[in-house]
Amino acid sequence: MKTSKIDTFYPWVLLGGSLVGLVSSVWQAAERVQMLKHPAQSLACNLNPVIDCSGVLDNRWSSLFGFPNAFIGIAIFAMLFMASLLLISGGKPTKFFSRALLAVSTILILFSLWFFGMSLYVIGRVCIFCLFIWAVSLPVFWYGAIYYLQTTAAQSKRATKLRAFGEKHHLEVLIVAYVVLLALFFYRFRGYYFS
Repeated sequence: MKTSKIDTFYPWVLLGGSLVGLVSSVWQAAERVQMLKHPAQSLACNLNPVIDCSGVLDNRWSSLFGFPNAFIGIAIFAMLFMASLLLISGGKPTKFFSRALLAVSTILILFSLWFFGMSLYVIGRVCIFCLFIWAVSLPVFWYGAIYYLQTTAAQSKRATKLRAFGEKHHLEVLIVAYVVLLALFFYRFRGYYFS
């Protein structure tokens, strides 16, 4: 199979995205520990009434499974980081590896979109670290899905069409996704940003 632009730069997108996500998740976990140690102290990441880490990290939805969601981020981004190193070093992914990579990327985007909705419409605040995680989740998943379709040997007609669409319009889809998320964010907090 011939090498495409996405085959070439996806490992680097994965590396950059996983590093940003890993640093953000670790930093968020550290802020959560700081908040537990000094509950009365304001966190350095409380920037305004909308971007308010304390308000998000203190909410029950920030510990979905009984521990901080940041730990889930650390685990997911650590796996993605290791996968990026394998791809960059020239390792040939097996079918299991490709499926596992797509599964982890899918879990990441679903969890990110779920928490994006929870932050906007239930918690009513956003954590700065979540903004970085949401920003990298989109390209990690989108380019990962295209990469998976390119590297999977057996292709149905539907998968072939989806792959061709993704290869041709990869940047447009990403831009539209960012515009939609930004529009939702600014519409939800329009009272603060536009009053």
